[in-house]
Amino acid sequence: MKLRTIAEKVGSSKPVVWLRTSEGAAGVRSFVSLCRENPFPVQCALLLFYRAVLDFMYLTQLSPLYAYSGFTTDLSPVSYGLSWLLLLTFVPLVAGIQGQECRPSSMLVTTLNLLYFIPMTSYVGCKGSPFWFLASVAVYWLIFLLLQLYIPSFTLRKIPVHHGKLLFLLLTVGAVLLVMGISGVYTGFRLKLDISDVYNIRAEAAAYDIPTVLSYALSWMTVVLSIVILYWLREKKYWLTAGLIVVYFFYYSIGAHKSVFLFLLLLLACYFLYHSWMLRWSAGFLSLGVAACWIAQEVFHFLEPMSLFVRRFMYVPVQLSEIYAVYFTQNPLNLLREGFLGKLGFDSVYSVKIPMVIGEFAGSGANANNGMVGDMYANLPAILGVLLFPLILIIISRLLDLSAVTLPQRISISFCAYYAISFSNTAWGTTLLSEGLLLACVLLYLFPTQQGGRKT
Repeated sequence: MKLRTIAEKVGSSKPVVWLRTSEGAAGVRSFVSLCRENPFPVQCALLLFYRAVLDFMYLTQLSPLYAYSGFTTDLSPVSYGLSWLLLLTFVPLVAGIQGQECRPSSMLVTTLNLLYFIPMTSYVGCKGSPFWFLASVAVYWLIFLLLQLYIPSFTLRKIPVHHGKLLFLLLTVGAVLLVMGISGVYTGFRLKLDISDVYNIRAEAAAYDIPTVLSYALSWMTVVLSIVILYWLREKKYWLTAGLIVVYFFYYSIGAHKSVFLFLLLLLACYFLYHSWMLRWSAGFLSLGVAACWIAQEVFHFLEPMSLFVRRFMYVPVQLSEIYAVYFTQNPLNLLREGFLGKLGFDSVYSVKIPMVIGEFAGSGANANNGMVGDMYANLPAILGVLLFPLILIIISRLLDLSAVTLPQRISISFCAYYAISFSNTAWGTTLLSEGLLLACVLLYLFPTQQGGRKT
């Protein structure tokens, strides 16, 4: 009651009343009303605006600062115009998928559209990429979107809730014992949250003589701990949730992989802040985020947000896709020999892993992992890959539909976003197995929830 009284007093105060009755507030209400009445055209407009913001960022900040690493500018009217024509053609399909927020696969594909394919159109337009590369991206993207729209999803009956609760209790105990046991034996319960010293910790972790079985189990803890944290959070066991977050920090401190740390932030942010309507307007939110990065660099000379959020998440994967394409049009294809064919005894064409081959070719010497279009060019002829690889990704995305469609969206969205980023940065087989997507689908299916009780 006290909180309600305070809220009523704040709401009736003169500053708040003035804000509510101001012309700016009226304009916001009119815009919100327009969006509700005409969501589809507004979504399309926001997607086009998002592309324009990306172009502005590339031309004014990214290219001038990072031209030395390949982000050059060659504004050919033909290639730039074709990149916009490509986007204009596909925007209705992209917006249509955004409207299917009830499907986890649509969340995943929407994230890929926003963080990979739309930045791809900006990159090829501003940099002036070869026409053959733009054409292959266009065919890949078209088939990917059409398959997402027209291949149906399937569901399975959930296991009884009381069975799921017992399973998650045992899973929680097992995860805590494993992580804390390995942390105690190999690191002396070291808790290290400084992400600036990750490479020293990783070098130390590489020397740990952890038994193979425990090493594999430990690699699954990113998925297992994340899902049990969400489970106990949903059960409103807040002290237990806090304890599991501490265990998660100990897990991060063992190997110091930044993706592990960032996934926890994504997980909690989605759980507490996400609502189903946000997916439809995500292009607008990302436009504001990119604009904020531009302001941080241009006004405050704070480079890190633009470097991490725009350059690393959006443009580096598409740049690597082009590098993969250029390399494998001139050199032998690996024909999935680092994937399932390698498990069947087929040796790779190359003496080192493909990401290292590309790192040397690009001149960075780094481990240049890539997924989506780059993964396609590394393994199959483009004329076959643009048909097969989108189909593989859509079939995998249906596993998410099968396992998570009955879950609240604020639980499933973080996994969809995380694995979309993984698909754009690593091979699909790696995402499915090493990155834990298959395990995540199993645990999300077993997640205790009432049948038909899905909420945001």
